Amino acid sequence: MKNLYKILIFTIFTSLLYVSCDLEENPPFLAEENVYTSVEGASAALNGIYSSMANFNNLSADFHHATLYMSGMFVTKKGSDKATIGSLTPEPSMNYTTNLWRSSYQAIARANDMIANVPSDTDDEELKNILGISYFLRAHNYFTLVRLYGGVPLYSSPATVTTLNKERASVEEVYALIIADAEKAKSLMFDAGMQTGGRPGKYAASMLLAKAYLTLAGNDNASPNWKKAYDEAIQVYGKYSLVANYGNLWASEGTANNNTESIFEIQFNEENSSVLTKLFTPNAAYPGRGWERFRVNPEVVDAHIARYPGDPRIDFTFVSEYLKPNGQTVKVYPARTRASFNNSYPWVSKYFIKDQTATTDASNFNYVHYRYADLLLMLAEIENELNGPANAYTYVNEVLTRARNTAASAEPADWSGLSQDDFRAAIMKEYHYELLAEGQDFFVGHRRGYDFFKTNYIDVHNSRNDKSFDITYPDNNKVMLFPIPSVEIDRNEKISGTDQNVGY
Repeated sequence: MKNLYKILIFTIFTSLLYVSCDLEENPPFLAEENVYTSVEGASAALNGIYSSMANFNNLSADFHHATLYMSGMFVTKKGSDKATIGSLTPEPSMNYTTNLWRSSYQAIARANDMIANVPSDTDDEELKNILGISYFLRAHNYFTLVRLYGGVPLYSSPATVTTLNKERASVEEVYALIIADAEKAKSLMFDAGMQTGGRPGKYAASMLLAKAYLTLAGNDNASPNWKKAYDEAIQVYGKYSLVANYGNLWASEGTANNNTESIFEIQFNEENSSVLTKLFTPNAAYPGRGWERFRVNPEVVDAHIARYPGDPRIDFTFVSEYLKPNGQTVKVYPARTRASFNNSYPWVSKYFIKDQTATTDASNFNYVHYRYADLLLMLAEIENELNGPANAYTYVNEVLTRARNTAASAEPADWSGLSQDDFRAAIMKEYHYELLAEGQDFFVGHRRGYDFFKTNYIDVHNSRNDKSFDITYPDNNKVMLFPIPSVEIDRNEKISGTDQNVGY
């Protein structure tokens, strides 16, 4: 069995070196007959699914390239990005969205192998749990794809030569599989307390379902999906807890990784290192090389300071001043007046390098994709839509109380006395005050439709532009989706140029 384990790890590693857009891996990803019938083998195969999600082309980098730029809240120094996706006009051939599509489908293909090969009638609880996680990860990847690209080809079993090419499924069909997979995952996965190695518990599947129903509800206040979202979200309530200090979510690996607030997180280590620090840190902030891909639009930091001027989360979210290793102080907006591109946009503190003496950005910081504060804000939004704000205050005020206690501040004060409409407007902003740059910004801004996104993002951004170097966003509803990658249209015999998303 030890030899089998070594073979599996080698196969997982080498498969990352030869990523293809094909869903049929030839030879199959893991061809050993007893891989999926032993806990050791299936666990190694599960790590293969994770590796497709944790690599540079997905949650280590390109997921953030794609979603942060298209959120309408961030700016980049990279000229080619500023002219395309940084201006909300991505191209079908763009590497970020192409890589994200490919890596998502690779994860789906590996999940399909697991689901097809682990005996569905197994009595082994560990194998059931691994199978449940595989259903969860397949649902997660399809949930990402459908929100970014709309209807996508739907593969729910291992692809073969005859099934490799598939037409775009409808959005409704994709959501049907997401919901079915997440329900199956709930029935099979362990509770979080029984999991090992930072793997998600069954309530992560409930949170995914709540997010799916929330997205399906859109901006329809009367949608039955609000109640479905509540029924899932309330199952997660109380199963996790907020860490006492907001800053500890990013302060050190010891306080950040796998803490009580984490619901779903991607594990990184020396061999499988995240590049998030490099993406968010300027080149001269430490002896190593930062790429500085993401900085925050001024209206975003303006809104947070105006709403909660004493909010301790501000200092843990934005960097507007830092000391270079050579002793030089660097200041940007809002610590100084906006006069040029270089000094007009703050950085994100959450992923800014923590050790400025480091010669490398490599770290063991994990990436947390779902955390409990997000769940509390979701419950507040859902409860307000169902019954008004009376009982919704409880959930959002838990988040605000933690923020205040982080630095013994009077801000942000508890909410009270809001109308349903006022609460709705406030909670949609609160997601960004709490979760900025954590992977939710695009989805929060887009799930209530184009009119909402235009009014609250495009128009607000364009009205704040007061410099020649500021980007103007287009008034065009094609920004609601990414283009289907050109490589998929070229490769897939059942998708043509006429199937491309409108406007691309």
